[in-house]
Amino acid sequence: MQPEKYLLSLQKFGIKLGLERISSLLESLENPQLKFKSIHIAGTNGKGSTAAMTASILKEAGYKVGLFTSPHLIEVRERININGKDISRKEFSEGIRRIKKAEEEIGRERRDERGKKAAPTYFEALTAVAFWYFAKKKVDYAVVEVGMGGRFDSTNVITPLVSVITNIDYDHTHYLGKTLGKIAFEKAGIVKPGVPVVTAENKKEPLGVIKKIAQEKNAPAFEVRGWVKGDDAGMDVGIKKLGKYQQLNAACAVAAIRLARIKISRKSIKQGLAKFHWPGRFQILTNHDSRTTSHKIIIDGAHNPAGIRALKVTIKEQGIKGPFVLVVGMQDYKAVAEMVKELSTLKGTVIITRSSHPQAMSVNKLKKKFSRYFDQVIVKEKPQQALKLAGQVKGAKTILVCGSLFLVGDVLLFA
Repeated sequence: MQPEKYLLSLQKFGIKLGLERISSLLESLENPQLKFKSIHIAGTNGKGSTAAMTASILKEAGYKVGLFTSPHLIEVRERININGKDISRKEFSEGIRRIKKAEEEIGRERRDERGKKAAPTYFEALTAVAFWYFAKKKVDYAVVEVGMGGRFDSTNVITPLVSVITNIDYDHTHYLGKTLGKIAFEKAGIVKPGVPVVTAENKKEPLGVIKKIAQEKNAPAFEVRGWVKGDDAGMDVGIKKLGKYQQLNAACAVAAIRLARIKISRKSIKQGLAKFHWPGRFQILTNHDSRTTSHKIIIDGAHNPAGIRALKVTIKEQGIKGPFVLVVGMQDYKAVAEMVKELSTLKGTVIITRSSHPQAMSVNKLKKKFSRYFDQVIVKEKPQQALKLAGQVKGAKTILVCGSLFLVGDVLLFA
């Protein structure tokens, strides 16, 4: 079986939380996660942006920096990069071959509760490839984003220099729990004994859980409340273009680097934040076909209620005016009703579409939810058709694509 086909075959195992499989896999690869220094980042929203900012600052400081994030928007190799350059196809294939070989060796020795080979999940395989690659390339630091939760996430086999929990809100509740306290407990599972933890969370219940776990593990806890004007050097160049929530992410990134005792200059912070680029997160498309539409096109991967609220704040901060054309697709397992209600304050036309992801919600099902709040709700099954139609809506000023990172990835393929 070809390496890429093998990787895709692992998707059938879905999400299986736990550290036994990834630990066995990494042991067969001679524990690459022990061969580099790392920063570990969890949180409901903003963890990817915080990871990308952290990596960007460290790169500008002259370090060789690995970055592991998820999900990808267009191509799976995006998840694994060093100094902004994605892992090559050749090395990615080599990594997958090593994972497959390791799985076969483990399978001869270990079985699951039904007597079957305990194969890794898709995400576990990618985590192992990332760690193998970072060790092979001898990175100075690896910035590692948690996939989901934290306690049983496959990335939680590293002992980082510092842990970050950006914030706590409702998402993946069927795995992490239905209260903010339970979700915080899962995410704070990345806190290691004696390792400092940074958080921008400020709600009483989840913050209390994080601080309690940090205290139990003798891990110094540091609370970030925002970017302090005059702090370091980033607010003058680069930070002003970021909205409130990205400024908070930037503050987490800088605090993490400082607590990790990594030597960086004020200039590195300034340049790193100025050069920070995280596709699909409040991204304004400037290369779309102007013959098709004169509308401003914004794409944002907000995919939970808190993410939608943050998106609306950023729209207001940036002075972006309606009426809007909302091009929306969502995943079936998300808090769809709550997201639709949040979007209902953005007046305009809604075009419902569906991403290529197999768990994307059907357009007719999603239309029913939006029809409760909007008078004009149109269905276009394909994202490309939806975006084209959005450009033809008269009277609208801004096209906003949101609801799913998978939808954003589909749009970036042709936009």
